[in-house]
Amino acid sequence: MPESPPSTPEVEKEDLPKSSSQNDSTPGKRDPTSARVIEGLKLLYHEKLRPIEDKYSFSSFHYQPISDAEIEAKPQVLLVGQYSTGKTTFISHLLKEPYPNAHIGPEPTTDKFIAVVHGKEKKVIKGNSLTVVPELPFGGLANFGAAFLNKFEASVCPSKLLESVTIIDSPGVLSGEKQRIARSYDFATVVRWFAERSDLILLLFDAHKLDISDEFREVIQALKPVDDKVRCVLNKADQIKKEQFVRVYGSLLWSMGKIFRTPEVSRVYCGSYWDQPLVHSDYEEMFKKDEDMLVEELKNLPSSAAARKINEMVKRIRLVKVHVCILSHLKGQMPYVFGKESKQKALLDDLDDVFEEVKSMYNLADGDMPPIDVFRVNLRSHNFRNFPSLDRKVLRQLDDLINHDIPGLMGTVGGVSGVYSMSSMLEVEHSNTSETLKQRKLEDAKKRRRKNKAASPLLIAGIISGLLLLFILFSAVGIVVLAKTTNVLPTQIQDTVLGVISTIGASPNIQDGEEIGEL
Repeated sequence: MPESPPSTPEVEKEDLPKSSSQNDSTPGKRDPTSARVIEGLKLLYHEKLRPIEDKYSFSSFHYQPISDAEIEAKPQVLLVGQYSTGKTTFISHLLKEPYPNAHIGPEPTTDKFIAVVHGKEKKVIKGNSLTVVPELPFGGLANFGAAFLNKFEASVCPSKLLESVTIIDSPGVLSGEKQRIARSYDFATVVRWFAERSDLILLLFDAHKLDISDEFREVIQALKPVDDKVRCVLNKADQIKKEQFVRVYGSLLWSMGKIFRTPEVSRVYCGSYWDQPLVHSDYEEMFKKDEDMLVEELKNLPSSAAARKINEMVKRIRLVKVHVCILSHLKGQMPYVFGKESKQKALLDDLDDVFEEVKSMYNLADGDMPPIDVFRVNLRSHNFRNFPSLDRKVLRQLDDLINHDIPGLMGTVGGVSGVYSMSSMLEVEHSNTSETLKQRKLEDAKKRRRKNKAASPLLIAGIISGLLLLFILFSAVGIVVLAKTTNVLPTQIQDTVLGVISTIGASPNIQDGEEIGEL
């Protein structure tokens, strides 16, 4: 008999890590205002944004659809670093106790992605079970297959810090071909999946052996789209002397700026995150302050979770708009009958020019454009003729989401003075805009009246000239018809024509006795 799907008997409802909207008495409790914002985001996404994503195959190029559990999830912190940089020890130090199934050693000990979550009892939940529990935001990991799910689990721990956040521990980044061959899943892609759904990303570095391998560099570069969430932690900083610490700190700042290709450097927390005494205590006071600030930032994540989720939704809406414009433009460039393959190849080769045209046509910002190389790779597996055509209603709907729906949610987020609240700003802007529009309408009306006055004499003269020409034409035709039907003599016709011309006030240059000619 075929085996039944794996059940989840070990996952009990009371031991599940709840989302912030489900908490009722914990420090990570979500206030009613934030709950309304989350419900509003869910409604906007499913009713307005998700249908557009499905129509234009957004998930094939960028991100997977967002589930309700992901929107409702409590803040998430992702730890990434090379092996033996102290990631597991760092988590245990923050929790003030080791979490279940934590392995610590100088060799690569953590070979799995571990979600450290809050629960009443210490226990371990396997990855296949985590993806089928609707209360947890890990259902999207099922797309990576069983090979990855066997390397994913959750450690439930009754720590007070975990009431506010969920911490994701990752395997150490290996060097050389081990990074690609030794693992049965795409490590960088999985890290990116967690990074997109995390509120904070901590990159751990060992101050005693600061070496950023090429593989770790690629992982960091994959975090470029979410670099605003990245913080650096210079761990084991007590093991080096004062002069060495200054050099290592400067080298880390220089390396991160070079990798992210930006002059702005991410925040760096320095310290020794374990329970042993410091080896060198030159910067003991600074280490203590950095650790306190880091813990404070972690604890403050729930208070601003709603605002961050709104920010992520706005970024997604802007990316969807860019995606719609690009695909519609490519569809419009394709021929209807002949030369489809050659035209598609030419568009792929000239994708840089296509991006520039799209930015110019739809007034898009450079920062909203997707990575061109990644987008080109995704385009190769699609037929441009199958893309949807441009729908102006879709663009207006996306603009309305940013300009009206999202500001409406922002107005409900607490903690902002009424003078500087989003609703007040919108009211002031609306009043100023209304006055400006009234002035412009008055000026436009005056200009139209002046133009109409100047154009009236010319219009009347044109109408009179046209009527005169029509009168002459019909008179001549009538004379010809009359001559043929009544055999009127030519001299009589001449007299008649001259009479018509003199009637309309013309001054013909015809001498008496001359004939007009044969008609």
